[in-house]
Amino acid sequence: MNIRTERLEDHTARVTVELEDARLDQAKKQAAQKISEKVNVPGFRRGKAPYRLLVNYVGEAAILEEAVDLLSNELYKEVLPQTDVDPYGPGSFVDFKPTPPTFIYVVPMQPTVDLKDYRSLRLEYAPPSIEDRDVDMALRNLREEQAVVEPSFQPVAAGNRVTLDIHSHIMEEKEVTSEADEEGEAHDHADEADTHDHQHGEPFMHDHDAMFILDADGEPVPGFNDALVGAAEGETRMFELAIPDDAEKYEGAAGKRVHFTITVKKIEVVTLPELSDEFAARVTKDEEAPLTLLQLRMRMRENLEKSAGDQYREEFLREAIDKFAEQAGIAFPEVMIADQVEEFMQDLDQRLRRQGITLKDYMSIYRKSAEDMFADYRPMAEQTIKRSLILRELVSSEGLQVSNESINAEVERVVGRFDADRQDDIRKMFDAPQMRDSVANDLLREQVIDRIIAIAKGEAPELATEPAEAEEAGNSTSDESQSTEDKEESA
Repeated sequence: MNIRTERLEDHTARVTVELEDARLDQAKKQAAQKISEKVNVPGFRRGKAPYRLLVNYVGEAAILEEAVDLLSNELYKEVLPQTDVDPYGPGSFVDFKPTPPTFIYVVPMQPTVDLKDYRSLRLEYAPPSIEDRDVDMALRNLREEQAVVEPSFQPVAAGNRVTLDIHSHIMEEKEVTSEADEEGEAHDHADEADTHDHQHGEPFMHDHDAMFILDADGEPVPGFNDALVGAAEGETRMFELAIPDDAEKYEGAAGKRVHFTITVKKIEVVTLPELSDEFAARVTKDEEAPLTLLQLRMRMRENLEKSAGDQYREEFLREAIDKFAEQAGIAFPEVMIADQVEEFMQDLDQRLRRQGITLKDYMSIYRKSAEDMFADYRPMAEQTIKRSLILRELVSSEGLQVSNESINAEVERVVGRFDADRQDDIRKMFDAPQMRDSVANDLLREQVIDRIIAIAKGEAPELATEPAEAEEAGNSTSDESQSTEDKEESA
């Protein structure tokens, strides 16, 4: 038996196996026996017809096809361990050549990552600052939660809270626009609906039972509030608004016009409580010591700073990982993308089912084929795979590990959140290997996140590599060929 391995550009390996004729002849006899048990050869009981008569009866090609089918699976399991291919998943039998008997397989290989000079990457780390207006807005939201709300039987007025059904789309150039719209004036188009082709343009805002307080702080688009003033409950208004050129929060719509169709479902008068120490004490009455207004502002600022800092940290992390990926050499087989897309599709199906529809319904509504869905998800799948591979390789390259002591400390921290009479039961839950593995994975993720940020900021500690370990790492052919112990030592 002769085995040849060739690595292909799509990160698969082509394994070619040449057999002796005798091995194929033996497989053909096994195939003939299997076929003879399924067909009736005149003059013989099933399974008893001689090979030569069976060949004449069903044909040499049928026996050869069955023999190849039997032998291909057997050969793959026998041959793969004799190659240096590290498979990502099952290989595929792709071709057979009769002279000499040759079987050809294609095997997806494990992904490879070369981080290159990843430690030279630098990014500016500048968390956002919290301004007084941010604290004011948070306090306003808190006041709205404590507001006195009463139904209004009057038309919409400034300061009212309204419940709306919103449908809107970005207008295309061919849509007709009146002189009033050109001047930026929003008005009722109920009698002029036929002047617009509402089937065109990308969706902008689409929501049902959306609540807005009609003041400057809560206005989604300039002119939105004024366009609704005077509308009655149950009334539908259609109007157009221009999105400011610098409206970054509306990516893709800045500088364009949007057509709105709004139905007013409810109008309410909102009376906000006054900001005072009394208000602060009321909203913190369940605490050990109610807060003053100044203390409440200070706490809200701290909470906003933490929330903004956490969000910025996640965004910075993604940017850093993507920068690592840009300069790294990453290779993986196409089947990994297919697997990731399938995972996305399963997740989408589960979310849709919670809303009462299936993935098949979704694809029918949006006229999407399986190929369309794959194309839609492919870029995100590639990005997800690259990020995952970068994280995995960084753990190895940086020598990051989680000790049993760290796991135990984290378990005790979690257990400490519970009442004393429950702590022993909670602690026993973490005796299960899968629970400890989950804790270890969480701790390792935090380690690698901290290390990535430190590298990008230029604050990462130096990697200590002993000369003997460096030589061992240099002599290794690939990270995949090392044992886990070797990887940890070479890191």
